[in-house]
Amino acid sequence: MTTPGTGTLTPIAMPGVQTRLNHEEEQAVLRVLRNANTLATGPEGESFEKEFSAFAGSAEAIAVNSCTSALELSAMLSGVGKGDEVILPAHTFVATAVPFARTGASLRWADIDPDTRVITAETIAPLITPATRVVVAVHLYGLTVDLDPILELAEKHGLMVVEDCAQAPGAVYKGRRVGSIGDFGCFSFHTHKNITTLGEGGMLTLRNPDHGLQGRRLRWMGNSPFEGERAQYWKPAMANLVEAIPGRLPVNYCLGEPNATVGRLLIKRLDAINKQRRHQADRFIGALADVPELVFQKIPPGCGHAYHLMAARFDGTDSGKTRDDLIGLLHTDYNLTCIVQYWPLNRSELFQKAGFGEADVPESDRFFDNMISFPWWSDMSDEVIDDMAGRTRAAVQELRGSG
Repeated sequence: MTTPGTGTLTPIAMPGVQTRLNHEEEQAVLRVLRNANTLATGPEGESFEKEFSAFAGSAEAIAVNSCTSALELSAMLSGVGKGDEVILPAHTFVATAVPFARTGASLRWADIDPDTRVITAETIAPLITPATRVVVAVHLYGLTVDLDPILELAEKHGLMVVEDCAQAPGAVYKGRRVGSIGDFGCFSFHTHKNITTLGEGGMLTLRNPDHGLQGRRLRWMGNSPFEGERAQYWKPAMANLVEAIPGRLPVNYCLGEPNATVGRLLIKRLDAINKQRRHQADRFIGALADVPELVFQKIPPGCGHAYHLMAARFDGTDSGKTRDDLIGLLHTDYNLTCIVQYWPLNRSELFQKAGFGEADVPESDRFFDNMISFPWWSDMSDEVIDDMAGRTRAAVQELRGSG
């Protein structure tokens, strides 16, 4: 690493694409573009659903155009509405919450565990009331939530569990893939995730096969084949329009065929991608083991980590410095651009104006006010990892000296 004042440091910043396609995947997209009979709702999408369901270990899977759409479908299929309550973490991406707020249900914000930074049965239990219908467990930063105690709570109170797996595709909890454990699993293939389907995409996994039929009818504007044989194939129309769920109008959340083609190929190497990311995490966290100011996520027994992001809590108590001091110094003097993520939703204008500004989430507040997220992507070289760790250590030591 070149130290400040002795040369120009190569910029290190968050990328716009976490995982790049290889040559085989690029060529597969071209073949579909040139030869497919359709570019939407075709055989590639059907195969992607079957292969992803087998990979995740779920009963069903429905390909959609984003994880937000998967969450929207899970909100519809769970049947929540006005008068119901949904428990979810305040510390998460906004898409976790909006689909459930849109149903008219009330949102109850759960706090996070200070060490794992995800919700637990202990933070959920005090919020359960007779009106509670759904718990949304978010596998944030790639770390799996400790689900078994949450499932026990759900069974006791008759609740559905939605897994937000956007940041943890392929992660394993006690021998089971995320998305196969709760009632619904919602995955993201956005450009910023561990794998992508050409920038956008998602998948909804389901435990109940009956929800699969309902979900597909909802996903494509109620279009559904006519049942039985027809005397004239064109009558009364190409397809029937059905009501998937009483009182719920359908949507259009379909995934394109080229996107599905990429997804089919990327899930074949997802385990290898996650293995590489764990190597990167071990190297980076290990290199900073002697920097106690940075506290990384704790991984409980049985919980896996896909290391979608590399986030830490900064503790500058001894030096009298803050997270903002560290991020500012890294950016200006070390050419390392770090960011802050996931403003507690109850503190945002959006949810305050929607009537969901009340929350008792001290650990969420503490983590957010002190968190730092480092640049992270698939296939970071050891050289880049070591360089980033070296710059971080030097910046922390500089803050200590100026305290």
